[in-house]
Amino acid sequence: MKLPLVIILAILSPFYAFSQDFELAGIRYLHYPTSKTNNNDEFSINEFGVFFNIPTTIKKDKTIMINGFDYGQVRINHLDNPISVFEKNTVLHFISYRFIMMHKFNQKWSIIGVLEPSLASDFESPLSNDDLIIQSTVLITKTFNSKLSLGAGLAYTTRFGSPLVIPMVPIEYKTNRHRINALLPLNVLYTYELNQNLDIGFKALINGASFNITGYNNDIAEISKINYTRANLGPALYYRPIETISIELTAGISTNREFRLIDVNNSTYENPSSTAAFFNIGLVIKPPKKE
Repeated sequence: MKLPLVIILAILSPFYAFSQDFELAGIRYLHYPTSKTNNNDEFSINEFGVFFNIPTTIKKDKTIMINGFDYGQVRINHLDNPISVFEKNTVLHFISYRFIMMHKFNQKWSIIGVLEPSLASDFESPLSNDDLIIQSTVLITKTFNSKLSLGAGLAYTTRFGSPLVIPMVPIEYKTNRHRINALLPLNVLYTYELNQNLDIGFKALINGASFNITGYNNDIAEISKINYTRANLGPALYYRPIETISIELTAGISTNREFRLIDVNNSTYENPSSTAAFFNIGLVIKPPKKE
């Protein structure tokens, strides 16, 4: 049975990331200007992403299913030779299908499960099992009152570069014009509503991925994977020209940036880079607010 979107949003409301912040579709671009690795190799990075989500009601007032698809691209532009094994500009691709199931036990308790099989590769050779990784998350949340929701759970993720099992703590706090949304330890967002069209705030985000690559060698062995991580911190601005469209701008510093290379013998070669600036612009489509 399909229900109007406003009813779907009412069911989603215990999950802060999927209610007011639920995103139907969007496109984002990030730019990291020229910086250096510890070997003084200069490079810049551009990241591009596009996504969409399709929510469906499974059981009225209780259960929602979301099917989502993402495509991301990381383009490393080499001014020198930013990673010693790379002799050309490098383009890394990330394609994922995201299945989300959310169930509301009662007015206070809810559970969410996420399964996300992904392909992460430079696609320079035919696809193999090495290009595939399956990430997953399970969270339980409790709504204490109209201002505060807390939760706990586990995730198997590549957000720190290599696949890891990490604890997760979702937090939502809102009062008057102030709001805090967090999914610790991955991201924190504070916003202040200036008016109905404009929010300003501060955002901290840790992100990363593990890509299968081919055709690269260093002086020791053939490189088969690259783990890329970064932490972005800075002010954020969200402008809504209409209720369902959000234009987001963030900028600041990108720190803890690291390229971790893994060869065919599972030996690791780390090559961190200096802290640098970043700039992000995005256009996101959101559903209308529930009445």
